[in-house]
Amino acid sequence: MEDYRARIDQVLVHLFNDILRIEEETLRRSGVHGLSMREIHLLQAIEEAGENNTMSEVAARLHVTVGSLTVAVNTLSRKGYVERQRSSRDKRRIHLLLTPRAAAVNRLHQHFHQQLTDALLREIPQDRLALLCQGLDGVAAYFDEQERKGQS
Repeated sequence: MEDYRARIDQVLVHLFNDILRIEEETLRRSGVHGLSMREIHLLQAIEEAGENNTMSEVAARLHVTVGSLTVAVNTLSRKGYVERQRSSRDKRRIHLLLTPRAAAVNRLHQHFHQQLTDALLREIPQDRLALLCQGLDGVAAYFDEQERKGQS
């Protein structure tokens, strides 16, 4: 068990240190400049929010305050990636819309994630994928728990 523990620890540390750096380098080589990975992940969150793309919904999705999100959205708006639109039903609600430029960045970002997932799937036999998913779900649950502890 200890040999596995050390190996898993080593792999996790390596992955967490490398994924964002390599992701950023890959996107730069694809022509994405002037955006941080935090900004790119914000664009992804807006897209994933779909019709629930209000400031408060996106802030909750990202586990940040609306104030922090406002600062980031102001920057992305100035850079031409995000537009704000008032709700026709409730003028207090602001919806976040991606520009075509942001949609293009999201496609490149999604492609990177697909390549990453495909590389992993090539290494795991089909009959072990459920076990992999179980382990990854456990890691995700650990992060959720740590986040809840930090909020209380």
